[in-house]
Amino acid sequence: MSYTTEDARTPNHTTNNYTTNTTVPPQRSGGAGVALAIGALVALAAIIAYFVIANPGPADDNVNISVDVPASVENSAERVGEAAGAAADAVGDAATGAAQAVEGAAERAASDTN
Repeated sequence: MSYTTEDARTPNHTTNNYTTNTTVPPQRSGGAGVALAIGALVALAAIIAYFVIANPGPADDNVNISVDVPASVENSAERVGEAAGAAADAVGDAATGAAQAVEGAAERAASDTN
């Protein structure tokens, strides 16, 4: 401890800062994650190969497929067609209304300039 020259009983307060730097080397994985991923890929490939190779396919080449369409499906198709026609009519009406509005605005603009 050091003392000032003015008063022998008053200590000279000195702050000492110490910094310690430590470097931890990076840890390496044991490779378990990579081995697990490769194992999963091999298992997936084996499952796909089983279904591709082991599937014998149909026993005979004659396959009959019959589809019975209920009336509700046929009615739905008709209703879709009707809705499309109504939408087309609405678009035509909107276009006509827009054309009339533009003509009216042009006429008002022409009469305002005269």
